[in-house]
Amino acid sequence: MTLVMESLQRIRSFLPLIAVCFAFPLRADVATDTQTVSVTIAPLGIVTVPSQLTLLPGGLAFSAFTGTLPFTFKARTTPSGSGTITVQANGDFTPTGGFSVAGGQLTYTCTSGGYGTPCSGTKTVSASTQGSVLTIGGGACTGGGGACSSSDPASAGVTFSLPNKTSLETGTYTVNLTFTISCL
Repeated sequence: MTLVMESLQRIRSFLPLIAVCFAFPLRADVATDTQTVSVTIAPLGIVTVPSQLTLLPGGLAFSAFTGTLPFTFKARTTPSGSGTITVQANGDFTPTGGFSVAGGQLTYTCTSGGYGTPCSGTKTVSASTQGSVLTIGGGACTGGGGACSSSDPASAGVTFSLPNKTSLETGTYTVNLTFTISCL
């Protein structure tokens, strides 16, 4: 019993210390920091064209071969910049002896799907220089509405034409064209 009494005595001597510990809240340290996240939106453009276009003669004998190539694009330009879509031949028609890009026989006209300004008049495809197809103004973007086109992607078209001369040999003539979009 003496042992029990001594133990109770010791517990009673620690009670003021335990009470002091619970009377003061435990201290915690909280630190915060901030981080700035930024992103730079750059001008950007993508143009997509079908892999092949076949030009067909009109309804009358020896009428021109024509065909319309629809294409889609996505574009974003700076407020003071602009964008263009161009076309250029990667050489001349093969096989030789038929049509001639160098001779100015492949021509085109442009149409817009409502966004951008199409080229005006009839243009000639060149193997040495890019020809304008569509111009996009400053502060432009596709998709999203508002100042942007409501379409994403936007669309336009190019109608190509070749003369149907009686002097042409029969066969299939091909030329590769490159469409380029540039946005500033």
